[in-house]
Amino acid sequence: MEKQNDKQELIELDDTQEEEQSGESKDTWDRTRELILLQVKLGIDAIRDFVLMPVALFCYILDFGERDKSKPSYWDRLMAWGRRSDHHINLFKHRRSYKKGYMTVDDAVNIVEETIRKEVKNGEYSEQVVNKVKDRFRNRGNH
Repeated sequence: MEKQNDKQELIELDDTQEEEQSGESKDTWDRTRELILLQVKLGIDAIRDFVLMPVALFCYILDFGERDKSKPSYWDRLMAWGRRSDHHINLFKHRRSYKKGYMTVDDAVNIVEETIRKEVKNGEYSEQVVNKVKDRFRNRGNH
């Protein structure tokens, strides 16, 4: 009887260790995913900044010419676009981006990742997965 109890305790101990290890690997995956996502967002931000350097100069020069004063200047439009793009990139996960309802890079990655997981689990691949991702983006506000 004592051997049976010892065996049961070992089985329970093994189960507990497996749960802890799977929790650790999940934590490792979550941290790795966050690192990769930050690198992607930093890349997007860098590309945007690089493209905006000449655009900002061009907007500045255009504002010297004759323009309709009732409309915002090119510079002001560029600044507004820059703020919106900051919300979409949402580099450091500011809550205000979510409160304003902006689609963020995080949202896009979550949609793609969730759709692929579901489709792989269901056994659907390739073009079907791409079409499902596109549908999820189109219907994002409807759920």
